[in-house]
Amino acid sequence: MSVGALLEKYKADPRLFQLADKISFAQPQKIILKNLFGSASQFVAAGIFLHPSCAQLNHLFICNDAEDAAYFHNTLENLTAALNLHYFPSSYKNRKNYRLLNASHVMLRTEALTKFSSQTGNRVGALVTYPEAVFEKVVISKAISENIIHLKAGDEIVPDSLYARLVDYGFERTDCLYEPG
Repeated sequence: MSVGALLEKYKADPRLFQLADKISFAQPQKIILKNLFGSASQFVAAGIFLHPSCAQLNHLFICNDAEDAAYFHNTLENLTAALNLHYFPSSYKNRKNYRLLNASHVMLRTEALTKFSSQTGNRVGALVTYPEAVFEKVVISKAISENIIHLKAGDEIVPDSLYARLVDYGFERTDCLYEPG
């Protein structure tokens, strides 16, 4: 049986319809699913994510730890082929030293926050994370949207003013980049 056929079986299960109804029509609530082994939780999550009654809802999946969240995100992304699934990791390289930032994780967090802070009123997608990452402080969405530099093809750029703005944001001028941020 192919992965797509298995996902279709999950999507057709009456229990998934009950779950989708609880999520989409009821008051906010905690829903805990138990006894899902292997990739079953990702199949249920994919079924809910793709379900028509949940199509305009944002979803938050909080896994046990960073490794579980990374696997969950990767599997969910492969099952749904969706581009609006965001991994939201902790900013730090390890949990014992909170001075060492992981620049690529900071970029992933910023991208997710930017998407979820937009005032479009439409579905943004899903956030996959874990407790350590959730407990970190984040920038208020208004501050994010006010500090975005929008550049597109055909725009005239004044290099000195762009450089001054980047310096204001804390960037340093360097000849060689070796990591994001």
